[in-house]
Amino acid sequence: MKNGVDLVLGIETSCDETAISLIRVGPDRTVEILSEQIASQVELHALYGGVVPELASREHFKALPLLFEKVTQDMQRLKISLDQITAIAVTRGPGLKGCLIVGVQFAHGLGDAIGVPVIGVNHIEAHLLSPMIASQELSYPFLGLIVSGGHSEIHLVKGLGNYSLICRTIDDAAGEAFDKSAFLLGFDYPGGAQLAALADQSESSKLRLPRAMNDQRKKGFSFSGLKTAASLLIKKHEAELEKDSRLKVEIAFAIQEAIVELLVRKTRLAIKSTRVRQIALSGGVSANKRLQSQLEEVSPGQVYLPLPQHCADNATMIAYLGSLYLNKNSKDLEPYQVYPRWPIETESGAIV
Repeated sequence: MKNGVDLVLGIETSCDETAISLIRVGPDRTVEILSEQIASQVELHALYGGVVPELASREHFKALPLLFEKVTQDMQRLKISLDQITAIAVTRGPGLKGCLIVGVQFAHGLGDAIGVPVIGVNHIEAHLLSPMIASQELSYPFLGLIVSGGHSEIHLVKGLGNYSLICRTIDDAAGEAFDKSAFLLGFDYPGGAQLAALADQSESSKLRLPRAMNDQRKKGFSFSGLKTAASLLIKKHEAELEKDSRLKVEIAFAIQEAIVELLVRKTRLAIKSTRVRQIALSGGVSANKRLQSQLEEVSPGQVYLPLPQHCADNATMIAYLGSLYLNKNSKDLEPYQVYPRWPIETESGAIV
């Protein structure tokens, strides 16, 4: 750290996005993004209707050196040398094991080469705190709602590394429900954002899908039943869908409404149980306009979002979280270890 400023390189390879970012973090937590590079594997995996782990690992292996070269080009333009980097932060989990190993090995090789510490961080924790990059007004404690293709959970965020689990999906995640339903409607994988855009063309639907776990006595989220119900609904109207474009909009609306309504209901219950009204929304589904507007009704003026480019997986949030842990003086006894499953809560026991 020089004059209270850290220059942190972030590396993200948890699933199907390869990303490297270089940020400057000031003593007041302000973040300046100096370089942000990403290589998406969406087109590759779309051929298979989902992420193929082995292919994803190989793509990370090929993409990381190319992305790092682009970062160094930005550094040269900004007259920043490698020896000015304070630390490297890398995703150690959760995620696909092979993908995580590629990223961690690359980070340590680079760290050894330039002589800086490597900080392994939790991908979900990085999502959880990513709205703090965009909003300095967001402060502890707050409720963190993480909604992505692999995770749907609510945490009470009391401080860095101090998280209480409030609610977590018992099966599939909300983002997966969006993507799988979109695929059934004829959109290429991942089609969740396209389904949401279609749903936003309507303000109502005569169709309604079930809301699993909607009973206040039942704990957690559940979206597997919704996927089944959406599949049956689409199959029932398959012939009509070819002739009636409005029906496709109504089905998309019904799917989105079922997902959003459950997320918002559980968030409302979390506010009631914790008396904390600040909501930090993150993960790929945090870009959903309907979810944003419904949460804003629950807690007006206290809903915080990541920057648009940081809703999905990215390396800037990894670098930022690494900067927060940089001066904790904790010794990493297993620096090369990865954790495909890695819950972040320090206190467990879902309450809504």
